[in-house]
Amino acid sequence: MILTKSFLENQAKNRGIYYTDMAEYRSINENNEIIRKSLTNEYDIFLSHSYYDKRLVLTLVDLFHSAGYSVYVDWIEDEQLNRSSVNKSTANILKVRMKNSKGLSYLTTQNSSNSKWCPWELGYFDGLKKSRCCILPVLDYNQDSFHGQEYLGLYPYIDYNTRSDNGEFDFWVYDPNDRRKYVILKSWLSGYDPISHN
Repeated sequence: MILTKSFLENQAKNRGIYYTDMAEYRSINENNEIIRKSLTNEYDIFLSHSYYDKRLVLTLVDLFHSAGYSVYVDWIEDEQLNRSSVNKSTANILKVRMKNSKGLSYLTTQNSSNSKWCPWELGYFDGLKKSRCCILPVLDYNQDSFHGQEYLGLYPYIDYNTRSDNGEFDFWVYDPNDRRKYVILKSWLSGYDPISHN
């Protein structure tokens, strides 16, 4: 299923995600192996997003962690960065984080469409690690459908669904032109492309 804001809000309530700041987030999750992996500065996913979607991002990070993925989010991992100041130092830190990430997920919301950083991150990562960028749409309503807009339609997209082998939820990467072609995110991060499932 394509994620919606209401689904993520319900997940936040069900999972008790009410962190007030990053110190609280870290103290609550300090024993999480996936978060400890993030502290080594190696990540499965670099999450490109708008800071205005902070609540959605915290829930997404929790879902990624639950599925076994480490995630880079700048204001969680590098609190010292000044998001209002676009400078060479900030760009260099983000470049290092992208080099140490297997893939980039571009969170699409109304807020990200107004972001100056998100398109830069997507373009830089695409040039750095060809074919390991994907779109992570979050729709306003269940009735909405995702259609990649402009250049975003060039990239595969992620949805969130159960695995047939164990019934656990995981992330899946879909071909943007053929919904019958998909692959589990872990395999996609290892270099496999979506394949046809008829």
